[in-house]
Amino acid sequence: MGVKGGSKPRDDVLQGELDDAIFAASFGKLIRNDGPLIYRDPDQFFKNTHPTAALSKLCRDVFGRLASTTEAGAILRLSTGFGGGKTHALMTLWHLAKVMADPTKGTDLLPPAGRPPSVRICGIDAEGAGYPVFARHGDLEAKSLAAELAFQLGGPSALNALGPTNSAAASPDEQTVESWLPNEPTLILLDELVLHMDKLTEQEIGNLIGFLRTLMTAIATRKQTVLVITDPKDQPANAQGAARLQHLARMLEQQTGRQATVIEPIGNETAQVIIRRLFDTVDPAFAAKASADHHALYQRVAQDHPTLVPEEARSPKYAERLRACYPLHPRLIKTAEERLRVLPDYNLSRGTLRLFARMVRGVWDDPACDPDIITAGEINWSSPLIQDDLLERLGREKFRAAVAADVEGHAGDLDSGSWGHHRRVASALLLESLPLEANSGLDPADLTLAVLRPEDGGDEPSHALDRLAGACWHLYPMSGSANAWQFRYEPNILKQIEERMGQVPRPDALDRLKTEVQKSFQGAFAKLLAWPPNAKAVPERPELQLALCESEDIAKQVVAYTDDTPGAETMRTYRNAILAVAPDANGLEKAIQRIQRLMAAEAIEAEQTSSEGGKLAREQLKKQIPELRKATRLEAARAFNRLVLADGAGLTIDERFIAPPDTPPMQLPSGQDAVKAFVEDRKLIYGDTDSLFPDRFVELVFSGAVPLTDEPDARAASALQKRFLSAQGLRLVPNASVIRSSILRAVTDGKLVVRQEDGTAFDDKGAVYTTNGHRRRDDGRKLTTLPMDDATRVAETSSATGKEWLKVSGAQEAMPKPGGLPLPPPPPKNAGATSTTDTEVASTYGDKRALLSLRITCLTAADAQKALGAASPLGAAEITIEAELTGDMKDGGKLTFSVAETKVAAAIKPLTMAQTLGNALAPGSSIRVTVVLGFGKDGKADLGASLRSLFMQLPDTATIEARFAPLSA
Repeated sequence: MGVKGGSKPRDDVLQGELDDAIFAASFGKLIRNDGPLIYRDPDQFFKNTHPTAALSKLCRDVFGRLASTTEAGAILRLSTGFGGGKTHALMTLWHLAKVMADPTKGTDLLPPAGRPPSVRICGIDAEGAGYPVFARHGDLEAKSLAAELAFQLGGPSALNALGPTNSAAASPDEQTVESWLPNEPTLILLDELVLHMDKLTEQEIGNLIGFLRTLMTAIATRKQTVLVITDPKDQPANAQGAARLQHLARMLEQQTGRQATVIEPIGNETAQVIIRRLFDTVDPAFAAKASADHHALYQRVAQDHPTLVPEEARSPKYAERLRACYPLHPRLIKTAEERLRVLPDYNLSRGTLRLFARMVRGVWDDPACDPDIITAGEINWSSPLIQDDLLERLGREKFRAAVAADVEGHAGDLDSGSWGHHRRVASALLLESLPLEANSGLDPADLTLAVLRPEDGGDEPSHALDRLAGACWHLYPMSGSANAWQFRYEPNILKQIEERMGQVPRPDALDRLKTEVQKSFQGAFAKLLAWPPNAKAVPERPELQLALCESEDIAKQVVAYTDDTPGAETMRTYRNAILAVAPDANGLEKAIQRIQRLMAAEAIEAEQTSSEGGKLAREQLKKQIPELRKATRLEAARAFNRLVLADGAGLTIDERFIAPPDTPPMQLPSGQDAVKAFVEDRKLIYGDTDSLFPDRFVELVFSGAVPLTDEPDARAASALQKRFLSAQGLRLVPNASVIRSSILRAVTDGKLVVRQEDGTAFDDKGAVYTTNGHRRRDDGRKLTTLPMDDATRVAETSSATGKEWLKVSGAQEAMPKPGGLPLPPPPPKNAGATSTTDTEVASTYGDKRALLSLRITCLTAADAQKALGAASPLGAAEITIEAELTGDMKDGGKLTFSVAETKVAAAIKPLTMAQTLGNALAPGSSIRVTVVLGFGKDGKADLGASLRSLFMQLPDTATIEARFAPLSA
């Protein structure tokens, strides 16, 4: 149960029209026995008055001095701004003086003991006084403050006795003033003298000041006499009037400063005053629980989000403040006391009471609203009464546009029509913005304190503020602050963007979106094919391809066919080496709208001049354009979330892969990274260490591959790769490693035999090779890799061909010592082009064959640079660089970098770039830099010795792939 169970508002708060009668305390009306009964009737007045420590002390000091027959008189000055409680203090003194004979009244403020038996009371409301006639009493006219005081203290005779000194241009002497003072306890209350002085001439002001000095001197030597004077109101709205009142106030302060004691009647008990006036009862147990719950909330949030809770809110002192202010939040009271008081037409006491009364009434009128404590988030700006009080009355009518467009509109939309975090944040922010000053707003920490509830996680208000900043038309960043915001009258740049975006053609926005998305989908995971118009535009390749398509229909055609011409459809062979990404239709439209907003903002920025308006627009655009770009990237990433595979299935890529939690939009994973993470999570792709079970490989892949013509029960390794990429029921194949691993596993398991181009055959027991015309077995020699080419052959162990490859001829000789193994025999004449990853075999081939190309792959750019230098003696006709770097960066964020077929001397300087990016990657990242040497169509012969020298200089982690021309006849 919330505040409705822990407190009960007064009937006049919950009922009626809540007109000014409950708020507008007037000392002038009271002394005329006029105004609302709650102020005229002592019992009701004392019931609604909270006995602050300062007010209670004031009462004891005043009436204690009036009761004492030994102490001299006193002059007190109530020093507060307009609405600081001085009027209520004067009324309190008036009522106590009137009921002094009744010891049962006003006991919260003044104990019965020590009271004077009676008090002569004189009250003057100088603000309501006239000019040139100060006050009228029947046929008599008092033309000055002195004359009015003479009449109240001495009656008509004292007034008549003034004669010519009954004038604002004259004043009585000290003896005359002393003659007015009665020989009984006397209390003189003078309210708002400065406002009366503002009506006088300079000579008349001097006379009034002179009279005050005379009066204070007389009182200071008079027992049982007290004079109470109030300071002026706050400054008026116009600067000229403000300067004059300041001058007059200083004059009054100078004259009273030496003799008067300064008192602030409310002190630091504003909250208790407000609660006493608005609530009949407040349950201490509920107050204690609300305090404990919020204190625990701030402690918890401070641990999770240290910057979102102000330091003061975490202290036990603030917990006590929460309890004392219940059912209102201390931050709400602080706003009223410190922020709203600068408004020219805002009376601190009356304005605060009026605001809080409206809020309390709104909470109790709404059955769905029962917060643990009332905050600024509960202000219902839709209420005409709230708007009248906080907009119309305070001269802030122009904020009605912000209420309609942003508080009710954009915040309501973000909350899906409910009263959620966005509406509460906007409500609190608008209240804080009313003064229209540079610091009139909130940062995330103050905002969190202003609206956070115990059931919240902690960062909801700050996130809501971020979203509002990207949606509201009247929200501006505060000057000099990166993350504090305020509402203003004028529409901000978002409104201009909203109006301008309709002028951006959809095709232009779609082209821009496609460009942005294509950049995002660059990467090393798969070869990107962007925006194919049909299946024919996507070639058949035995490497993983990712087609980025405009629609899901195109994506389905691309992965299924190599030619989708109606009536001439051709099914795609490498079905396990292709996937496609397409946009969700609704997401695409949202992304296009985001792009239109961004393009509109960029167009507005380009048109700005050096005028003051242009400067303000540029300042807003400086914040908005980066935010729009972030939002655009996020919306674009979310739009392209449909993944299509060769089986025709359309899958939705989860949000957690597209935009992982707490990842800034500009650091989102690349499109390829998101696809890779998704297919890996769903087990839709083979990993680097995966392989098929041998029996399944033989049944599904080997048996389905195209047989060799000369050995029908054998298959070329290239045919097995092609079959693996085309067989149904298999996952996506990122590279040949899974195929190679599956073959090696089947060999180890005794299912398959592999025969290399030089005739060496491998099975689960070792190798059979030819030496000196004989076939010998070496059980210590194992197959660790194999090229997926035409020259490498595979057969089942049980087949006739497999058995033939493993036959041993001649006497089995002892194995030669390490280093003494014979080299493989030269390949047969007219053998076709071949590839090898074995450095020893490559060196041997280099003696007899022309080298067509050599790929040297290193795990660092530095190693690749060394390899490049070591390969220079080969005299390659063309040298290019390939590089793929992916992983987490040391200082945060992710990196994906890929280049291919790039010349060493290109402007990008690929090796230098790879070196720089590699240094920025965290351990565990993937780095592959390949030096590709080309030797022309016919190749280069007699490189065996050079290759041997090169291979000796390569790092141990480097791998090679050499391709040689056919052996000459």
